[in-house]
Amino acid sequence: MATTAGDVLLAYLGQQLAELRTHAAGVRAKQPEEVHYMRVAARRLRSLLASGRPLFEDGAVEPVRTELRWLSGLLGAGRDPGVVHDRLTLLLAREPESLRFGPAAQRIDEELDVLTAAGLDAACEALGGERYAQLLTALEELVGAAPLSAKAARPSGTGIRKLVAKDERRLRRAVDALPPQADDSGADRDAGLHEIRKAAKRLRYSAELAASRHSGGGHTSAKKQRRRAKKTAKSAAKIQQLLGQHQDSVMARAQLAELGGRALRSGENGFTYGRLHAREESLAADAERSFLKLWHKEHPTR
Repeated sequence: MATTAGDVLLAYLGQQLAELRTHAAGVRAKQPEEVHYMRVAARRLRSLLASGRPLFEDGAVEPVRTELRWLSGLLGAGRDPGVVHDRLTLLLAREPESLRFGPAAQRIDEELDVLTAAGLDAACEALGGERYAQLLTALEELVGAAPLSAKAARPSGTGIRKLVAKDERRLRRAVDALPPQADDSGADRDAGLHEIRKAAKRLRYSAELAASRHSGGGHTSAKKQRRRAKKTAKSAAKIQQLLGQHQDSVMARAQLAELGGRALRSGENGFTYGRLHAREESLAADAERSFLKLWHKEHPTR
């Protein structure tokens, strides 16, 4: 059982590195779900390195985090178009036949299939390249012989709990900084909600670390701390899920605007894209309301 905060974090990072390796074969086989799982592992690694930054020497984790961001971006390019495709296909299927004008279904299929294929090809090529190999080596070195700070020697319960508390404050600041509703495109509001989602995701991952089998011993106080961490992780995951739906809508609306503009320039009927865009706006508003209701319920104003 790990006894220090540094031991706990390194053990968990090693587990996520194994996850990264496990799903690489599926990505090379262009399996969408494996792309998703590998991306989650990369994001979790990057997030935990950010949360755990105080446990490392200054600047030790930034080069690896930069490369994990590169990898996550590549995997996202192979995953996100498929998510948008599924979303728009479902919305279109719910439209009355009498309101489906022009070749919208065909154009959605064509555009997003091309984007998905290009993203998967790029991810496969990257996983066979030197940059990815160097990233794996850097992660192995970090897990095996990390340059730890003095704070890493703290008892695991105390040290990891401080990381979670810091991420909780970060989430609160993101919510407090959310721009008000505006009369324009709402881009600032969307960006603010996206920042809240990222903060919730970081909190979720650090709380899951605190709740993991690596953290703390078997005594009563440690068990209580893990139960509390599980509750925090569950709450953060709900926020991440709701605002993930909002972000999916942001991506879908951007794609619809592109397709609608293209239809206008080519003389095709773009009515259906506008219908879907309006439906996406409604879904995004629903997700935002659900998040705000959850937040105010769990964080009542004192």
